[in-house]
Amino acid sequence: MFSFNKIYGETTIQKETKDYDKDGIINLKYYKTKAKNDKDKIYGVGVIRTEIVNNEFNQEKQEINNICKQKDEVESLLEMLLQNKVTPVDLKYVLEDIE
Repeated sequence: MFSFNKIYGETTIQKETKDYDKDGIINLKYYKTKAKNDKDKIYGVGVIRTEIVNNEFNQEKQEINNICKQKDEVESLLEMLLQNKVTPVDLKYVLEDIE
């Protein structure tokens, strides 16, 4: 069982849309997870992507657990994800590349 209590950070991506020549905004939120039991790797990360398209609220979430042991290690990872605006779809691939 994993839990998270607060958002680490958030950012936005400006998206060009063809609907009435308006630009859309994608909001990305990043958080860390922590295992409730003692394991080797207790920390993980998650990304929540939200967007409003044609008056509809769309949300996508991806969470990957058991990544590292140290709190500062997972926070460094979260900072890298935030700075590079990594989306939930790309999270798995980014983590595979940095292993």
